[in-house]
Amino acid sequence: ANQMNMSCPMMIDRETRLDNTIALPHNVFQYNYTLVNMVKDSMNIDNVKQYLEPKIVNFVRTTPEMKTLRDNKTTINYYYRDKAGVYLLTITVKPDQYE
Repeated sequence: ANQMNMSCPMMIDRETRLDNTIALPHNVFQYNYTLVNMVKDSMNIDNVKQYLEPKIVNFVRTTPEMKTLRDNKTTINYYYRDKAGVYLLTITVKPDQYE
């Protein structure tokens, strides 16, 4: 987490900024994101989750960058806020979803 945080914040795409990462207890690693053009009141959170979750699970399952986390059977949280810092949702990927 500390190593990644040295590069944060960083824009992932036009909509998404990685603010920082956190190593949490019980083998959980969390990515904290801001959707820089979104406001919670104008969003359908369920639609956002339905869109993001399969993409995130596939990313964790298939990309070489996630191999260390997979090898350690880490639970990975993707925590999202809107541009005002208001909490939107968390997508959790557990080891049984990527093994």
